[in-house]
Amino acid sequence: MKRIADFVRLKAGYAPSHWVSSGAGDRWDQGYDITARFLDYCDTLRNGFVAELNKKMRDGYSDTFFQDLLGKPVDQIWIDYKARYNI
Repeated sequence: MKRIADFVRLKAGYAPSHWVSSGAGDRWDQGYDITARFLDYCDTLRNGFVAELNKKMRDGYSDTFFQDLLGKPVDQIWIDYKARYNI
């Protein structure tokens, strides 16, 4: 997932001004900014989540990594994320 680099940009304060606000988007993997903000949310659910996700992705990616690390399917986490921002 190339989007982890965008999460790092966000955390470092280098997110471009045109990036969407937290909670925007139709799918968690819709774009750089949307995914970065979603990963930031996931990191609040489990400190170090993004680092653990990055480790798991050494041999590829699976949506099940979210279930493994956060106990819920990624689609449910997305629903929770959207609800948090009343979107």
